Amino acid sequence: MECRPTKIVKHQIIHQNVGPEKGQIQGVYIKPLQSWPDDRGHFIEIFRDHEEVARDFQVLQTSITMTRPTTIKAFHYHLHQDDIFVPVVGEIRIALVDFRVGSPTYGFANSIFCGERYPKAVRIPKGLAHGYEVLGEREMTMVYYTNQHYNPKDEFRSQHDDPEIGWTWWGIEHR
Repeated sequence: MECRPTKIVKHQIIHQNVGPEKGQIQGVYIKPLQSWPDDRGHFIEIFRDHEEVARDFQVLQTSITMTRPTTIKAFHYHLHQDDIFVPVVGEIRIALVDFRVGSPTYGFANSIFCGERYPKAVRIPKGLAHGYEVLGEREMTMVYYTNQHYNPKDEFRSQHDDPEIGWTWWGIEHR
């Protein structure tokens, strides 16, 4: 797979799967999560192996990250690893840019808002530059799944404010 940083040609805020014809990057899947509350608390199922968000995704590693309020963590991409992000505490705006040369959505960008109030599992395929900004005044905690073990040699980075990409962060003044 060839990946190359690119200037954003189209940006779309997406809340659910709408398809590439409406600006969703090909291979990104969003699963809204349903909460099952009772008098003791609540239960949320993240995914089942046959669902689109996890289809053909073999979990090889599960990790947790905590990020402080108003922090931006971006951009990086992988050539071999897919991720599934599931923020469980706080709120984030996930930033995605398709760096896959030859992809029908090369240069497309998506913003996906998710977290505690908007529970979602978001699959990010290899070749997509990704990152996020923490919204609000709370720390964000995220569980994420990968289909590869952590390998720093498969992390390719671009600056969060790289003019070659042209992403606009909402919380940049608080960085």
